[in-house]
Amino acid sequence: MRTVNLTGRGLGFNRAVRFAVSRKRLFLGLATLLAACTPGRQDCVRVVSWADYRELALEQEVVDSLRARHPGIPVCLESLEGSGIYREKILTSIAGGTPPGVFLLDGIDAPAFIESGVLLDIAPYLPRVGVRIGAFNPLLTELFAPAPHVWAIPKGFTPMVIYYNRTVFDAAGVPYPRPGWTWDQFRAAARALTRDTDGDGRVDTWGFGWPREFFYLQSWIWTGGGDLLSPDGRRATGYLDSPATVAAVQFYLDLALVDSVVPRVELFRKNSGVPITRLFYGNRLGMLQSGHWSMKSYGEHERAGRLRYGVAPMPVQDGQRPVTVIYSSGWAVPKDAPHRRWNVVVAAFMGSATAQRIRARGELELPGLDAVAAEVAAADTTGREAEFVAAAAPGRQSWGTRVRKWRELEDALLDLLDRPFLRGEDPGPVAHDVARRIDRILGSAP
Repeated sequence: MRTVNLTGRGLGFNRAVRFAVSRKRLFLGLATLLAACTPGRQDCVRVVSWADYRELALEQEVVDSLRARHPGIPVCLESLEGSGIYREKILTSIAGGTPPGVFLLDGIDAPAFIESGVLLDIAPYLPRVGVRIGAFNPLLTELFAPAPHVWAIPKGFTPMVIYYNRTVFDAAGVPYPRPGWTWDQFRAAARALTRDTDGDGRVDTWGFGWPREFFYLQSWIWTGGGDLLSPDGRRATGYLDSPATVAAVQFYLDLALVDSVVPRVELFRKNSGVPITRLFYGNRLGMLQSGHWSMKSYGEHERAGRLRYGVAPMPVQDGQRPVTVIYSSGWAVPKDAPHRRWNVVVAAFMGSATAQRIRARGELELPGLDAVAAEVAAADTTGREAEFVAAAAPGRQSWGTRVRKWRELEDALLDLLDRPFLRGEDPGPVAHDVARRIDRILGSAP
């Protein structure tokens, strides 16, 4: 069996396990590292996720409901905020023989965990806990529950979309984006929104904000008709360096380098989400790309009277069909965790309609259950939830959910933006060079 990468550091699974065990002393043991919640932890079903303080309050409400429904099952809720730390801690716990009872599995990490054989197949237990896997969105079940297996109970998901600032659009006299809009319409809007509004000779309102990260670029490649890999996920040459993919990279770069519609604060930094969102809140940015998770903070600003915003699907190149990237998560059970029966009951409840209705108040994702997502959309008077549901319909799971070595690939893919942007290199040769490098990572180079 080919090795898999769980840590994002280029290690195969077996080496990663040895690496994790060797670092166990450094981490002081997972039982010490993970926040203690009750005495006698061996008798507690530990539910571990990466929730931040806002989401953790909702998860606590879910766990309280679980305890009321199943008073005989002791449950401990734990959070390891920060995805890099989170993955390493989960891996360390499994390798060290102290796995959580239930943990939140990122869709991008699913191939590595599934193919390593460390997860419990929950499918045989579903009738006992009342879970009907067909009630979940097919975009999630194709990842977490490929028949006849169920590797995780789907939690929720989001498509990538374009958020737009209605105040900035109105001030510039630009019509709001509508479903079916094209790259040309997007570009024209971004140019019209980029203005010197106070006459001092300097731009103070920009059309679009993008951090220099591949995470955002993947949607543009798909909406331009390009792709990263062959359909079987084994080869990048002929796909990553195809004319359609290179044209999408060029379009994305030109927004900053030619059209100058991107704020200067974004151009020479990465992970710059805070400055860009501040410009959006301050009515100095017309559009930005994000997922459902941004609804929470944007809603707070809107309720305070500081922001008016809308949601639109990703624009597409003329002649291409709508598509977007889907990001998702699910509740998984390590196969060697103690209290298997309890673990399955807890995982089922964490993905239940009750749990998803509670989380929906946090506005961080679309519920994984179709019926709950429909309820939320029907109750939303702004129409944004319905926009998200519609945007997700033609979505595809990220390549990270289909490739075991995605973390290594993603490091290489950063050059698609960095080398043209920082060094002025032609995107075509860069794409070809990166494609050959990825082929070597995947073991498909000649």
